[in-house]
Amino acid sequence: MTRGIAFSLALLGTAIPAIATANATTAIAPLAGADLSAWQGLWQLPPVDRASPAAMAQQIPDAVEDYRRELAAIATDPSPPDFANTIAPLDRAGRRLRRLMAVLRIYLSTHADDEWRKIGPGLVAMNDAAQAEALSDPVLFARVARVYRTLPSGTRNAEEARLTELTYTAMAQAGAGLSATDRARLTEIEAELARLQTQFNQNLNREAAGQFTFLSDASKLDGLPQPQIEAAAALARAQGREGAFAIPNQRPQVFAVQTHVRERETRRVVWEQWMQRGGTPGEFDNRPIAARILTLRKAKAALLAYPRFADFVLATRMVGTPEKALAIIETNWDAVLAADARRIAELGELARADGIEAIAPWDRIHYLDQLTRTRFGIDGQEIAGYFPLPAVRDAFFAAAGDTFGFSFERLAGVSTVSPDIEVYLARRDGAPAGIVYLDIRPRPEKPQGSWAVQYRQAGDLDQGELPVVALHSSPPASADGSEILLPFEYANVLFHEFGHVLHMLASTASYNRTAALTVPWDFVEVPSLLNERWLLTDRTLDRLPHYRTGKTMPADLRERLRASRQYERVFSVNPEYMAMALVDQKLHQTGDAVPDVNAFEQAVLARYGFPASADPIMRASAAFHTWSKEYAANVYTYLWSDILAADLAEVFLRAPEGFHDRAAGERYFELVLSRANRVPIEQAYREFHGRAPDEGALIRRFELGGHSASQ
Repeated sequence: MTRGIAFSLALLGTAIPAIATANATTAIAPLAGADLSAWQGLWQLPPVDRASPAAMAQQIPDAVEDYRRELAAIATDPSPPDFANTIAPLDRAGRRLRRLMAVLRIYLSTHADDEWRKIGPGLVAMNDAAQAEALSDPVLFARVARVYRTLPSGTRNAEEARLTELTYTAMAQAGAGLSATDRARLTEIEAELARLQTQFNQNLNREAAGQFTFLSDASKLDGLPQPQIEAAAALARAQGREGAFAIPNQRPQVFAVQTHVRERETRRVVWEQWMQRGGTPGEFDNRPIAARILTLRKAKAALLAYPRFADFVLATRMVGTPEKALAIIETNWDAVLAADARRIAELGELARADGIEAIAPWDRIHYLDQLTRTRFGIDGQEIAGYFPLPAVRDAFFAAAGDTFGFSFERLAGVSTVSPDIEVYLARRDGAPAGIVYLDIRPRPEKPQGSWAVQYRQAGDLDQGELPVVALHSSPPASADGSEILLPFEYANVLFHEFGHVLHMLASTASYNRTAALTVPWDFVEVPSLLNERWLLTDRTLDRLPHYRTGKTMPADLRERLRASRQYERVFSVNPEYMAMALVDQKLHQTGDAVPDVNAFEQAVLARYGFPASADPIMRASAAFHTWSKEYAANVYTYLWSDILAADLAEVFLRAPEGFHDRAAGERYFELVLSRANRVPIEQAYREFHGRAPDEGALIRRFELGGHSASQ
């Protein structure tokens, strides 16, 4: 999952009457420090060396006022609305604010101290509120609607028509076309939803903060790596339980226990506490909150003239309808459960050697880890020796060169928030294509995780400017300060995130709302998931010799590594994830009240024959994706994106040079990546592949239906 992609919407601002009043009475003070929206130098890059919390605290509100004046000018233009005086300037407006927010987010997400953390949330909230208010502004929407109703006349090309459609749809979905009474009600609903979503997550965090599994002696943790046993002892001591061992109810520690601990009872009690989060009566019970969120979402959908909340969400997704989303899950459900039954039979053989007759949910991870280690002989430390961080960087650069014609030239003298950040000029076939910041080393000020972001996107450029994108990651540091050797999973994540970077660099959009990351949410992950496939090709592995011996990975080890990845499969082709996606879709399609989301979940899974040996990754009372704004009725996205990536990969696998085939890469680049959202993604996909997506592609990739697998 990605996991941290950020981009700015073009429409920012507040309602026009408030704009006019504020502008008539507000005197703008001189700027505090240099104007941080004025990016300078040869490539006009973010001036992070001149940024300060005090300057941001004054300049961002000032930029909001600038933006309000821009919106007011559009709204009060006496000329009849057309593309040139309404749609295009709406997309362009707020450029100064976007530049300032980019600098702010660089600090907040990668290098924040207490002063930045103090001023950051309020400025982000100010920006977000401005975006939401502008999208729902009835005066602006009336002008947009008049242009929209005249399509295709009034636009010079397909991208202008596309921008008009996208602007109209975004504003309509934000309620800009509602009556004043209904807009006020929608504002109330959105405010309550935001409060409840925050409370839902806070409940999980506060509940988990006080939850530990205490164990009396170290034998109960037999198999857990020694540093983790020592950490459990220290945590118990901090809780006043000297001599005991404490496992906090946090995902990393819970899953470490499931993977390594041999004592079955320990695995059971730790797992059950994890699965009960948010679902027991009391202060942290999320079930009433989830029920209220569902009620409010239904009311929101009804206000916006959609029969169900799922219809509202999926109207702007690639799949289009809730029925299609559910059909995608159901198409893969039987094949995944049949494959899982075969896997459980294999795990059962290992479990019976330990006296366990039937695999339970708390046994799955433990025996799956044991099976993959014994069957495939994969030693994680040995594998990591082939993935030194600089070599992985060079490998994803080289793969992009093979397939898409990119090259990367390191720049000197660019200001960054930390000296370990590298900055590159990306060229495609020799022509400048963008600036790439690689922030891929851990440091205390940077949060864990990996994400890609664009600080200046295609579609928001002045003459001579290039897109500015970044890849951030915090891999585990080496214990002795030597070069970082990446676990395979982390090398894979870097290839994944670099897929987002390539998508951003490729964009030829002329406007903000047609740029790369404005494609439907259920397609955003596809380029990055596809880019993972380059990591295990022979050509890439040949570029990754062992850091100590200088020899490339032997053929036998390559095949065992590929076989283990094939056996483990991707996240979305496992019953635990599919259960979450299924329940999410059912919750947002039902017309009935759902007082207990966990009981609803159990009924749905029983109806679909969900195996007793599995549990959802988290129950509905803790499934924060389902209750978030971004993933509500949208959890299926991971499965759909993996299907599309597997389907696209087949085009490359048929090419003479496979994933490194330049002709196939050129077609994919020109027909899909570079077009961004200038045309509907369904059209771009069909023109590249020659057909609509094949929903059986993921089943083929992992041989879940008896078909041959592909690399």
